[in-house]
Amino acid sequence: MQHSEAGFEGLLRAWIGVRYVEPLTAIAEEYHEAIGYSSVAQRLAAEYGLRWYNLDMTIEEKQSAGILEEQRNRPRMFEEAITVRVSSDDIREDAWVEKLIQSASGTTIAICGYLHYDSLVAKLQEKGHSVDKRLYLETVPAISIANDPTKWQ
Repeated sequence: MQHSEAGFEGLLRAWIGVRYVEPLTAIAEEYHEAIGYSSVAQRLAAEYGLRWYNLDMTIEEKQSAGILEEQRNRPRMFEEAITVRVSSDDIREDAWVEKLIQSASGTTIAICGYLHYDSLVAKLQEKGHSVDKRLYLETVPAISIANDPTKWQ
C-alpha cells in the first residue's frame, strides 16, 4: 500500500491540501526499504516541497535498544490479516514520538501501521500534542497481544 496504492495516494493528496492551524511542513513514515524504491509519501513530499523522514528506528537503533530480535521474530508475522503486538512495539513508538517532537516540523502527517495507530496517538497526546486522527485501511487486521492469544483488539 505505501509503495503504490492509488486510494492511499488520493487520500494523502487530500490531507496535504488541508489547511491546518500550523502549516504542513513534513511527512513522517514508518517505512521499510523492502517496500520499494520510494513510497507514495516520499514522492508526494518531494512534489509538494515537504520534508519527508523515516519515523521508524534503524536496525542499529533496534539493536542498541535490545529489541531487534523480538521485532524480527514477531509471532504469526507471515499470516495474512493478523498482526501480533509485542512488548518492544512500545519502545519503537516511544522512539517515534521523540523523533516527531525533535523534528520541530510544525504540522506533520505521520504514517504508521494500524498496529501502532491508537498507541502512537495516545503517546503524542500524553506529551501535550494535538493529533487529528485519520485512518486508511485496505483491510482491517486482527491484532493479538503476544503471549496472550485470548486478547484480541
